[in-house]
Amino acid sequence: MKEAKVASGIIRYFDQGEGQCILFLHGALSNSNTWRKVIPVIARHYRCIVPDLPLGAHSIPLDSAADLSPKGIAVLLKQFIDAIGVREVVVVGNDTGGAYGQVFTMMHPSSVVRLVLCNTDALDVFPPKAFASLQAGIGVPGYLWLMSRLFRIGSFLKSPMAMGLLSHTLNKEQLSELYVRSFTRQKRIRSDFVKVVKGWSPEYTLQAAKRLAHFHKPVLVLWGADDKMLFPVELGKRVFEIFPHASFKLVEGSLTYVQEDQPERFASELLHFMAAPNAPLLSRTQ
Repeated sequence: MKEAKVASGIIRYFDQGEGQCILFLHGALSNSNTWRKVIPVIARHYRCIVPDLPLGAHSIPLDSAADLSPKGIAVLLKQFIDAIGVREVVVVGNDTGGAYGQVFTMMHPSSVVRLVLCNTDALDVFPPKAFASLQAGIGVPGYLWLMSRLFRIGSFLKSPMAMGLLSHTLNKEQLSELYVRSFTRQKRIRSDFVKVVKGWSPEYTLQAAKRLAHFHKPVLVLWGADDKMLFPVELGKRVFEIFPHASFKLVEGSLTYVQEDQPERFASELLHFMAAPNAPLLSRTQ
């Protein structure tokens, strides 16, 4: 992995391929590993930039003063692409990363040439109801420490109370080693996560939706059909309706992490979208 310096610390990232830059954004308690199945395919055609965002599964904590509100993370993303010398990106956001992708696009529309949103927080859902109690819990002394201990138990980690709602295919060993290892071992990583969770609010996604109604560039809304508890298909269709030039694609056999459950379909739809005409010719099709 490479490292980029931003105002609040270091962001580690993968950089593979050449050509148009695609910026892949993951969700909370996830990291760049979530894209490991699709990047080898996409990087044959495009430059893939895959950062570990400071969302609880990163390996290098940020400075204690780091702003990890949604707008703060959008600023961090702009600092990141500036640091690596990239002016324009295609933003691909899944789960919480899709919310940050929306806020980033709202704040820096000239930096985004296309947008892909996949089973993500949006509109009045930020966070989803299944994880809303987390915001209350993190204020209780010892709650994060207890989470870090429970996350060492594979059966709990794979349960619906933790990360079991996200993917059909991820097993408890993968969840432990690929995603929550740093969370369970580093207090400062958990401190970053607390700030992230405190920042979640539909105030940001509703504001983004209002502004993005005027985003006239190509948008793909790619949605896992089996996601009933976090981001149901009805939300995906509402996200699709935000944009003037968008396509909606439903992916069967997938929960929230389409890139994990159906990586071939994810890669195929993304490559097709990248090859499609520009916004004035991109039809609104379901």
